[in-house]
Amino acid sequence: MHKLFKEVKDHQSAFITLVRVNIKTTVATTRLGWLWWIINPLIMMAIYYFFVNVLLERGGAGYHLFVLTGLVAWYFFNRSVVEATKVIFNNKQLICQVALPISILVAIPVLVQFFFASIGIIIVMVWSYGTAGFHSLAVVPLMLLIAMVSYGLGLFVSVVNVYVKDTKEIISYALRAGFFLSPILYPTSRVLDSERIPDLAKMIYHCNPMAWIISALRQVLLEETLFNGREFFFLFLISFLLVQAGLFWLRSHSSQIVKML
Repeated sequence: MHKLFKEVKDHQSAFITLVRVNIKTTVATTRLGWLWWIINPLIMMAIYYFFVNVLLERGGAGYHLFVLTGLVAWYFFNRSVVEATKVIFNNKQLICQVALPISILVAIPVLVQFFFASIGIIIVMVWSYGTAGFHSLAVVPLMLLIAMVSYGLGLFVSVVNVYVKDTKEIISYALRAGFFLSPILYPTSRVLDSERIPDLAKMIYHCNPMAWIISALRQVLLEETLFNGREFFFLFLISFLLVQAGLFWLRSHSSQIVKML
């Protein structure tokens, strides 16, 4: 991790420029620009709200904000991992000619999606202003935790994509399954308290970091309560180790990656 910070410091100017360019490019690819990053989660929220709350008569009061919080967190994670998967091939010249560290390039889509996810979080906070307070600042470490998990996984999949060209498609299908295996449309208790679900399946489900993070975000933003600090620290430690392992994996393959490009 220390080496990563050193790489960022040594390439600080290029790093900041690339983050800005990626944000501007992402916005410029659509006619509505910035509005899409507000409209998209709201549209998806409306669809799921209509299907679950209106048609199935489930969800209850405040289900729109319940879903919106989950969608914002999931889109942050999903898009970060998908974009990280193709980051090496999208930056061949920077890697081969400028010798920009791949570890920095993988961090760029995560920071870009962090920026856009922050807009979604602000929408939730404004919409649920009645529950806003000093405790709302706790969303910051939770967002950073999503960034760490996304970055750690991004390091692995970006390397795998160099060797296996279909990695992006495989990841996309895995993330689609992950959407329904995460508490985005339903509370975590629906799974953990169910008698029809085997204990082994519950244990595997409980290992999903996004399940805990999404639930913790709802606690802070919608329920005016803080998350369990011990559980946060444990997940932070696991995420830290994931990033360390990802950096080791990347650096052990870096010379081979350059040759294959």
